[in-house]
Amino acid sequence: MKQLYKVANNVFAVSVSEGLRAWTTLKPRFAEFATPLSAEKPVLEVEVKSMELPEYAGERIYEPVHGGIGFISSCASRMGDGSLALEFRHVADAEPRLLMIMPSTLDRADITIASDGDDNDSYFLSHALMIAFMIATCGNGTLLFHSSAVVYSGKAYLFQGKSGTGKSTHARLWTEHIVGAELLNDDNPLISFAEDGTAMAYGSPWSGKTHCYRNVAAPVGAIVRIVRGAENSLRRLAPLKAYASLTASVFFMPFLSEELREKRHKTIERLAGSVACCEMHCRPDADAALTCMRGLMIYANN
Repeated sequence: MKQLYKVANNVFAVSVSEGLRAWTTLKPRFAEFATPLSAEKPVLEVEVKSMELPEYAGERIYEPVHGGIGFISSCASRMGDGSLALEFRHVADAEPRLLMIMPSTLDRADITIASDGDDNDSYFLSHALMIAFMIATCGNGTLLFHSSAVVYSGKAYLFQGKSGTGKSTHARLWTEHIVGAELLNDDNPLISFAEDGTAMAYGSPWSGKTHCYRNVAAPVGAIVRIVRGAENSLRRLAPLKAYASLTASVFFMPFLSEELREKRHKTIERLAGSVACCEMHCRPDADAALTCMRGLMIYANN
């Protein structure tokens, strides 16, 4: 069964074998993003099936140094015809749970889930779909951010930082203590530019441990790097530091072409010059959210 989804103005198609348990679990997260079938060509065609993982031959071109994110480890190989083969597995498990093949055009993903079944297969499938979407859109000005995001007073505010620094906590403090603040996404919002040049933030079907899969968009008011501190203080970053801060939180696979890497750098550079990029040293308390909000209102309205 084929269904189209639209995320950050990018339409992609997902075709799944009937009754696939991993997709049955995952599908509700995509429901808000479903869009009617049309003549518009998707940026990505995905086909998902469950069977014994096929064998392939290729040169290993990427393997994470530290074993992967969370309990997923992924590696990539380049096949003889230029296709990418990406394996996803439990960090401590030698056998892959999922294999994704993408042609050199990067506009299709054939995903195979191991047929023996695993309670976490929906997590593997979600991660693979996110990576496929990211790869297929990285050349058209779409950026996938590792951050929490809220919408307040008509604008989106993204909170980025290293894992464990309190991005989700800071977003929650906004929603709890600032009237009108709502969570947009708690792990993987997207940013792209509208036709008039406005940087727009979008919800996505990928939101980490928090079930917040909202098909909502808002102009970006500011992007803030969260740093734990003894006092609550906000400062705006200089352009070069802003670029470095943004780059650290944008998802990207290092094995993609030089052309795609250059396009990504130009998009980040454009973003750094378009919106306020700040650093917030803070405690995990209500005053941190209020201090941040008051400071950002100055930048967002200038």
